[in-house]
Amino acid sequence: MTEQNATWHPSTQFIHENRQARSRYLTGTPTVQPIHASTTYIHQNSEALDRAFSGQTPEGDPAFVYARQGNPNAQVLEDALARAEGGVGAITFGSGMAAINAAFITAGLTTGTKVLASKDLYGPSIGLLQAHFQPNGVEIVLKDLCGPDVGDIINAEQPDVIYLETISNPLVKLADLDAISTAAHAVGAITIIDSTFATPYLVRPLEHGFDMVVHSTTKYISGHGDSTGGVVISAKNSLLGQLRGNANLLGAMLSPFEAHLIMRGLRTLALRMERHCSNAYQVAHFLQQHSSVERVYYPGLSNHPQHTLATRLLSDEMYGGLLSFELKEQTREAVYAFMDRLQLCLVATSLGDVFSLVSYPPMSSHRTLSESERHSLGINAGCIRLSVGIEHIDDILSDLDQALRG
Repeated sequence: MTEQNATWHPSTQFIHENRQARSRYLTGTPTVQPIHASTTYIHQNSEALDRAFSGQTPEGDPAFVYARQGNPNAQVLEDALARAEGGVGAITFGSGMAAINAAFITAGLTTGTKVLASKDLYGPSIGLLQAHFQPNGVEIVLKDLCGPDVGDIINAEQPDVIYLETISNPLVKLADLDAISTAAHAVGAITIIDSTFATPYLVRPLEHGFDMVVHSTTKYISGHGDSTGGVVISAKNSLLGQLRGNANLLGAMLSPFEAHLIMRGLRTLALRMERHCSNAYQVAHFLQQHSSVERVYYPGLSNHPQHTLATRLLSDEMYGGLLSFELKEQTREAVYAFMDRLQLCLVATSLGDVFSLVSYPPMSSHRTLSESERHSLGINAGCIRLSVGIEHIDDILSDLDQALRG
């Protein structure tokens, strides 16, 4: 980053992130980096090719040999996301789950390792830990890491690795990042956090002492429902080197086409997040007063358990674009009827897109859990997750109202 653009606001940096990567031609320099679709790269001579296998030229610039080891489009995206999160570097992957898996492997999950994870994790994240790491001797402990006693929990458990989400799915709970990182450092634990729902525009966990930050770039960073990807940003060069090696061996690389689309999304992340947050705040207040709604989960509401924490943690009192609410009629049938009546909001399993998306956790993210297990997490039969889009707020509210009234 040049001395000049180091002073720019994040919203400006997102837009101009690929300036140094623009290929220069005699016919003109494109403002947007071209897509490099090649699987193989040639070099000036055999000695240069030999050096390129190290991943860098003698001058320190990225060097490419084979697409599984990286490509120019992914490299530009990695540099941009590392700067966005304030990390020493980043590695991109073909999906958010691939990124989570690589972060776990890099953290050294092996026989005898103890992982303390939030019980409010995204369902497949818990599934990955229990189905693939636990059978190999990794101890998995699920606890509530969103409460005021999180420091005591960490001290009592003495974990090797701590894993949680900045904002949980689907009940949008927040954790005290500073308290967790302080306690983690005291016991020598590696900290990994999935910050997909917050994005680096709302909070940068590395600044709060975390070791690795994971994003499903499929969601808000890409933001248009047309690309799948993931990224791990590291606070330490030692972890970054391990991440790069693991990515190469896992073969979960991000394609240049996906990297191009995600980079396009990053340019408008600030604008979209501001609209997402503004709309979600208004939707939350509207639902809170609706006769068909039992309760609303959104950290921007004063009655949310972590409202004070969210106000301190998140940027400019923007509380995210995701919320959940419960119907007064706590049945799957009532939820299905509500979703089938929607006209503008789309019923789909993803989130963070420009359009509003409605999801039913018992059907999607927490499908593999029993009803009693979901209930123990606070996910009741009438719970609905809403990823509020950037449509006009009046249209969103009107659609929700007519669907709720039936």
